[in-house]
Amino acid sequence: MRRKPSILLSSAALLLGAAGTGDALASPRPAASGSARTPSFLDGGRRVAVERLGPAALGASGGSLSPVRLHYPDGRTVQASVGATAIVKVDPGAEGELAGAGLEVVRPLMPSIGLWLVRDTGGGDGLDLAERLQGAARPASLREAIPDLHVRLAARGAPFTPDDPRLPGQWYFADLRMEEAWGRTRGDAATSMVVIDTGCDLDHPDLASKMDPGLDVIDRDDDPTYKPGAAGVNHGTACAGLVAADTDNGVGIAGGCPECRLRCVRLLDDEAQPISTSVDAFEFALQVNAAVVSNSWGYAEPMPVPRVVEDAIDRLFDAGRDGKGALVLFAAGNDDREILDDEIQAVRGVLNVGAVNHLEEETSFTNRGSSLDLVAPTGTLSTDIAGREGDSPDDYTSLFGGTSSACPVAAGIAGLLVSAAPERTSVELYDILIRTARPAPYAIPDENGHDPIFGHGIIDPVAALREVLGDEPPPPDEGGEDAGGDEQAGCACAAAGAPPGERRGLAIAALLGLAAARRRRAAGARRGG
Repeated sequence: MRRKPSILLSSAALLLGAAGTGDALASPRPAASGSARTPSFLDGGRRVAVERLGPAALGASGGSLSPVRLHYPDGRTVQASVGATAIVKVDPGAEGELAGAGLEVVRPLMPSIGLWLVRDTGGGDGLDLAERLQGAARPASLREAIPDLHVRLAARGAPFTPDDPRLPGQWYFADLRMEEAWGRTRGDAATSMVVIDTGCDLDHPDLASKMDPGLDVIDRDDDPTYKPGAAGVNHGTACAGLVAADTDNGVGIAGGCPECRLRCVRLLDDEAQPISTSVDAFEFALQVNAAVVSNSWGYAEPMPVPRVVEDAIDRLFDAGRDGKGALVLFAAGNDDREILDDEIQAVRGVLNVGAVNHLEEETSFTNRGSSLDLVAPTGTLSTDIAGREGDSPDDYTSLFGGTSSACPVAAGIAGLLVSAAPERTSVELYDILIRTARPAPYAIPDENGHDPIFGHGIIDPVAALREVLGDEPPPPDEGGEDAGGDEQAGCACAAAGAPPGERRGLAIAALLGLAAARRRRAAGARRGG
């Protein structure tokens, strides 16, 4: 059902709008000890302590306003101002009792539920009045009394531009209208993002404050720091920066999910690794309750995905995130070839991400195939290992690219979506990302809305967030397909392998109906159950 546009109406006055007969003022304010009493008022039974911050001053509307800080029981604080008026709620028809309590009615607010704007005939501001009306002398019909607080309002969709100095160089975020997306949500610290790659520079100035404990599945310890001297060693650090670099901190770049938390897993180096290490990596993501897992890697020589690895990914997709499922993204790979349906990118639980350039054209390297879900622009500017190990003399590189960089760009967007709709399942969120994708201008979609090079289109964070937040109707279902991907150009990581042609279509069809099922690829079963 369509909801009205979400507006952050944080005025405490709005809290009075709900009808109800409970007497929120029934319990009087505890007696203060001494003259250092902290003023407070009851708001719907919630006691709000008020800190006066200074003398009154003339407000923009001409009235006198006193700055205050509100302290809520759960620890939140809000800056506000208090004028001369308060809002009271009385039993309907009992407004005549207000004058007897020394109140002057300024105007009715919602008289059908007994809301009136009043001022104290004896002087004092709205906070003084709200406190006085909590005492024993209040009218028997009085249900609520709070100061008419002046607080800032903000439209949820208002663009947010962080102050990171290198943001202008992040053209890929501009192409995706990320500032508009960030105006809707900047993510949530409860949303954990795992980057499985070459390890990370845990001390990077744009990553250190975002990092939670990780894992090295190669050395079997809890230090996921990159291995000095290994080829492509900066790869994991660059991926992590695109996913969730520290944002609006006056340093470096912005990350796709600014408020999300990061964990790194070191899985890749110069040596061949046992299959068990991949399973270890996905098990770690399962155990830490990861919401999104970014994988810009695959098998150097294209091969069918080992069933145990497939099972591990599907387990994470089905049972991760407290049973709602984790979003597992893979880069499509950079071999300029077709991905077969038994490769890792085509696993049921994988969202397969290809790459487009600044003109939304296909890149010369991106892999293609029926399992490709979406494309994203390449994140060419990202965090870099400091010193000789990095790709550039400073802490940032403009040399990142390939589907390796498109995948973490998409992963950051997936983090925003999980943060905005944490109750949605992985199946639902995959479907939303695919269904709200923007048509790629050079795609030639088939009858299911899928193109082997562009998948179902270009990931669109604004459209996806609009749908889950309910402030605009979702786009019409046009049919489309799914994805799976690996990677290999410009990095030591390579292409992948995945399960035979089954996908998520059956689960989506059962959940969202035949219209959504049409969006799944022709094999139609890979994310099914």
